[in-house]
Amino acid sequence: MSRPRFWHRVRFKLLLVSLTLLGIPWAGYRFIQETEHFLRDVQEQSLQTTASSVANIMHGHEEAFHGVARPGSVLTYRNLFLHRLDEAPQLDGYRDEWARYDNNFTVLQSVDDSLEARIFLGQHERYLYLLIGVRDAGVDYGENGDSIDLALTDASGTLRRYRIQPQAPGWVVAQQLKADNEQPTRGAEPEPAIRGEWQESDDGYTLELRLPRELLRDRLSLRFFESRTRQVLASGHLFPAESLGRIVGRSTLLDRVLASVTPVATRVWVTDHQGLVIAQAGRLDADAPLSADQSRIPWFVQDLILAVLPRDADAVADLPADRTHLFVSPVVEALSGRPASLRRQPPHGDAVVVSAAVPIRSSDGVRGAVLVEQTTHAILSIQNLALQRLFGVTLILFAVTSLGLLAFASLLASRITRLRNRVEGAVSHDGRIIGRLLPDQSKDEIGDLGRSFASVLERLHQYNHYLEAMASRLAHELRTPLAVVRSSLDNADQAGGDTTPYLQRARLGAERLEKILARLREATGLEQALRQAEPVTFDLAALMRLQIASLGDMQAVAPLLLKGADSEILMTGVPDLISQALDKLIGNAVDFHRPGSTITIDCTLHQRLVALSVRNEGPALPVDADVFQSMYSGREGRQDEPHLGLGLYLVRLIGEFHGGSVRAQNCDDPPGVVVTLWLPLGDRTMRADRSAADTA
Repeated sequence: MSRPRFWHRVRFKLLLVSLTLLGIPWAGYRFIQETEHFLRDVQEQSLQTTASSVANIMHGHEEAFHGVARPGSVLTYRNLFLHRLDEAPQLDGYRDEWARYDNNFTVLQSVDDSLEARIFLGQHERYLYLLIGVRDAGVDYGENGDSIDLALTDASGTLRRYRIQPQAPGWVVAQQLKADNEQPTRGAEPEPAIRGEWQESDDGYTLELRLPRELLRDRLSLRFFESRTRQVLASGHLFPAESLGRIVGRSTLLDRVLASVTPVATRVWVTDHQGLVIAQAGRLDADAPLSADQSRIPWFVQDLILAVLPRDADAVADLPADRTHLFVSPVVEALSGRPASLRRQPPHGDAVVVSAAVPIRSSDGVRGAVLVEQTTHAILSIQNLALQRLFGVTLILFAVTSLGLLAFASLLASRITRLRNRVEGAVSHDGRIIGRLLPDQSKDEIGDLGRSFASVLERLHQYNHYLEAMASRLAHELRTPLAVVRSSLDNADQAGGDTTPYLQRARLGAERLEKILARLREATGLEQALRQAEPVTFDLAALMRLQIASLGDMQAVAPLLLKGADSEILMTGVPDLISQALDKLIGNAVDFHRPGSTITIDCTLHQRLVALSVRNEGPALPVDADVFQSMYSGREGRQDEPHLGLGLYLVRLIGEFHGGSVRAQNCDDPPGVVVTLWLPLGDRTMRADRSAADTA
């Protein structure tokens, strides 16, 4: 059944009614999106300009930077950042009170990631505190166990080296080493000013140390030794003194310079060549309202506006104000010599943070980077105001249009109700079809639904007729063999002599019953065979020649003549099903042929179709008879073979499975019947025929 055209469907009619509502908000929203894109580009360019201006100012304060990064170089050693602590930590070897500084640790890792060291350096009053967390699969103690070396320069610039190699967890001592090798200094006492606690953890060990600030000046390097694998991690060289890693801190001078040039609601970071923050100024106004009248907006309207506002972000990440290690994407790009920008969405908050970073260049390389950040609250405020006005206009249009939709929906509901009542009236309470459903002439979906119901009820009516005919046909076919078996058994029981004739008749009756069951199994198993069949490409002419040659018993009853199967005919299908259909057609022709006449099987090509025709001379078809309907039989009188009227019905199913059709018609000169099965050749055969034609 053909589907209704799109302009006849209910969906199209509802769309026409709704266009008055959808036009204005769509156009307004598109305008707001374009405005947002323009404002976003302007903001990114403005941040790039601000960052470049700050970088130019930093050229006058090169003394605050500690080195350069050359593009393409690999960072091997790291400086240590000195954090200012509000209170003195307790030296107990546990990391609980350091958890809030977790993002500011310096991390060292081995190549195979089996050894990792996390370092945090802080100062409170006159003491330096060093927290070291090492991930190590196995911790060993004693002279040949794991150890940590410290290399530092004192107030006079002299290199001093110490080794911490505990005998067991607990308080540790720092043994002084010679400046240029790994041997302890003879007669040297442990350094009493260095105090600390070594404790094992779930994945390694933790060391907390306290050093007097006057013990070292501005250089410090650490080396970690793992005794089992002999692996070594180091934050910097351990000698000579000028090669040690630096202790980097915030520059008070740069903080004052940044504070004087930082715009409102903007945060500016300045890092050295290793991404350590040496200056920061300003703050992000993350809690600012989205618009001036936000307090008068209902909460559901505000949530709706935030849901539709375009807030594209490159990443979801947070950047706290106390961060001292900036290894975010734009800073890494800037330290490589390339300006970069990033839009990130904080885990908490409505606005997106826009970041722009530029390198601080020098003649030797990149000395550092400048990162400038702003939120998109200003853009969101403009969008919010526009969306509020758009929301009001849309609400009025929605109220007007919804009334029209309500009336139109009521009309559709009444039509559906009438269709339901008509369907219920056509079926009795016990499931019998007691009436016909007249097709609906409407061209929309409801009309198509009514016509589908009418078609379904008609098919159900035919199926009920099929079930009733099956019961009648089975009763008729089973009555004869059962009577034969019963009478033969009675006669054999009463006969005193030879019972062979009676047993022979009983055996014939049993065979007839077995053939009836075989016919039923054949019809029942065809549907499963159709589901499991896999089409292949085969030679139909060869199949027909083989099929005719195998029908020797039918040749004795009626001669078979095959035409049109001399040359190869390739088609895509299921050979077993085609053979079964051909067997049914020939068997049906033999049953109705005139004795002494020949049955002709003809194979003809018609463009992309092949016609299999089976013709027999004999009685004509009844007028208006559907011979392809299940349980239809035109035989009269008593038959030697059981016939359930399923032969041509199975041929029709096989033809429809292959995308073809079957037709039966009377013919003259000589009078008889021809049944034609039309089958498509298939894609592969069409390509083969086309190639053969091109070759010819």
